Amino acid sequence: MTAQTSKVVLSLDAKEVDSLKDGVNFKKNPSDGKCYIIYKSSGGFKACKNQCKHQGGVFIKDIEDLDSRTVKCIKHNWKLNISSMKYVNPPDSFQQDELGKMSERHILFSR
Repeated sequence: MTAQTSKVVLSLDAKEVDSLKDGVNFKKNPSDGKCYIIYKSSGGFKACKNQCKHQGGVFIKDIEDLDSRTVKCIKHNWKLNISSMKYVNPPDSFQQDELGKMSERHILFSR
């Protein structure tokens, strides 16, 4: 059995955390250029890679989403609810992998 390892993929300091708006936020890791989606709510933070599980397209803000919870894939318009990490279009298809634990003042997302 192979041991699981953890690697920090995105780190936000207190100032960057404070600048996050409620709902969907897109962030790029300046060191490697990889993009992530961070969802902020009163319950805390969730994050995932900005990559659709269907065919690897990237997500953009869904302009039809008034609650700022859903993003849309540019390849085939698949939609992901970031607050639940479940795909809503098509329904019951995939669940997005959520990145590790984070704290309120300093966020370290790991996989």
